[in-house]
Amino acid sequence: MYGNLWALFIIAFKALLSGGKKTPGIKKILADVNMLRKIFPAKAIKIKYTGSVVISEPGNEMATEIIGKEITIFGSITIKNCVILLRDMTLNVEKIGQKILSDGSVWIENTLFIGSIGKLSNLNIVSGGIVQGNISKVSMVYIRDGRYNGTIGSIEKWLHISNSRGIVKGTIGSIGEALYLDAGELITDTLPYVAGGYVVLKEGKIITTDETPWSWEAIMENISPLEEDHEIFLFGTGGNVLLGSTAAYVLCKEGTDPYSRYKTENIIASNRFYRLIDGKIREVTLKSALNQQVSSQTNKFYSFVRLEIVDKT
Repeated sequence: MYGNLWALFIIAFKALLSGGKKTPGIKKILADVNMLRKIFPAKAIKIKYTGSVVISEPGNEMATEIIGKEITIFGSITIKNCVILLRDMTLNVEKIGQKILSDGSVWIENTLFIGSIGKLSNLNIVSGGIVQGNISKVSMVYIRDGRYNGTIGSIEKWLHISNSRGIVKGTIGSIGEALYLDAGELITDTLPYVAGGYVVLKEGKIITTDETPWSWEAIMENISPLEEDHEIFLFGTGGNVLLGSTAAYVLCKEGTDPYSRYKTENIIASNRFYRLIDGKIREVTLKSALNQQVSSQTNKFYSFVRLEIVDKT
């Protein structure tokens, strides 16, 4: 508190010395703080000479930018144990780098969040979180114990629901990589277009708002044809993998140690694979291809294995 008052005094003093030029206005800073308090507790907001910043849980300072009704945070944030109503405002969370996995992420825990989200890398809803609103574009969405209600224009990579208490209800325009439904429900009257070429269904369900299950045929009609040697990411057992058409080969990434090859073979053996051929669903299988000359870049930690898609006999 006292640090914020001292910062305001310094800002006002500098404004006097400079005639009010090239310094942030106190009224603007206080207005920004009032907007930030709709999302963050007062103790997490700090006023600096250059404007207001937000203190993350690890203690890092994250720059903010507020223009009109747009609140932009640079970094990643966790929102928990509260109710947030943004009304006509929009929250943006932007990356500050390229190598940090959590950069640009929002974690919602035991919180009801009602409002629009604009720019965002990762949305993670866990521990009883609920988000109700619209998102124009997001890189990845992960739902564990939580719920999302609303419209998502596009998901650039994947949507993953991992828990039976995870629910997504609304409309998703497109998914750039894959849809993973370990458990939970995707409730929608319009199926998303899966541009990445595959969907993984385990205990999860895709149903309409009147609780009618979507047929696999309908789901597979919205899966893009696979590109030749497209990399697919599979994990765990007991999944039904719905593959796009066309390609004869796919790639799987595996570690360079001998045990990783065993894991790859186990994953292939313990999941079932399907394709839509001439309007009918056929079960197929994956087997190691004879030609393993893979052009994809490898490094000392992993390599690629080429797998051939063949009819199961």
